[in-house]
Amino acid sequence: DNVVAESAHLIFWYSFQHHRITEEFLLDMGWNVNPFPLIWVKSDNVGLLPDPQRGPRRIYESAFFASRGDRKIVSPVANAIFAPTTKKIHMSEKPVPVLRHFFRMTVDEYSTVLDPTAGSANAIRAALNMGAASALGLERDPEFFNRAKEHFHDVD
Repeated sequence: DNVVAESAHLIFWYSFQHHRITEEFLLDMGWNVNPFPLIWVKSDNVGLLPDPQRGPRRIYESAFFASRGDRKIVSPVANAIFAPTTKKIHMSEKPVPVLRHFFRMTVDEYSTVLDPTAGSANAIRAALNMGAASALGLERDPEFFNRAKEHFHDVD
């Protein structure tokens, strides 16, 4: 309540193995969690292969889409996108085109965007390029912070 407006959206990337506990955590915090996650399918087939003899390669990432208050979306989009990976700055980097796709639902000239685990700062770059009123990224690792700062004005 001290960080997020009464009426807001949340896009929260998580490991699907923690789906249930993450959803319960968000619900307990008062978020209205959409039952259908946002999905990024890595079109270059890059992903984790935890046990090649017992299971498939994980080539998608999921995010909860949630809201609080009666915040309306800016524009509807598909809840999945196919796009290649990028790892220019951070190992868990979300590509700017993926973020732009999902941000079309939430970002406009009135938006204030917070990324508390900024990593590559791609979410901040995408939000500002889409016209957000303001955007703030927090990154605790100095190496990632400096690499993100170095590439902040790259064109995607």
